[in-house]
Amino acid sequence: MSQENVEIARQANAAFNSGDPDAFLEFFAAEIELVDLASAPDQQTAVKGKDAIREALRLWTAAFDDLQVDIAEYTDADDAVICAAHWHGQGKASGISIDVRQFDLYEFRDGKGVRTTLGYKTKEEALAAGGSASPPSG
Repeated sequence: MSQENVEIARQANAAFNSGDPDAFLEFFAAEIELVDLASAPDQQTAVKGKDAIREALRLWTAAFDDLQVDIAEYTDADDAVICAAHWHGQGKASGISIDVRQFDLYEFRDGKGVRTTLGYKTKEEALAAGGSASPPSG
């Protein structure tokens, strides 16, 4: 099912870039966990559940104009997909641009994302972390 996971990751990324959080969250299990290894000091490193992730996305889009993530490469890693990601946007209040290249890991069970970890520095780090997804509880 790994190639299908790559396609799900592509579609989720397109939904994120469209600015529609509900369309984005359709690709994930109800108890999805989002971990941001490079989170801002005023935000939680990890949030769980679609409502918490919807709120995190709201905070991101409230802070940045045109927040986008371009994926240069999708790597199939069995029950996970590693994305070579380029995050970019401009701070609404500060005007400061973000321009970050990192590796993001999407872990899957039964065709739905169960954990997303953003901010690995290398593909090798993301590969080593892949496969650690556990089935969603509940």
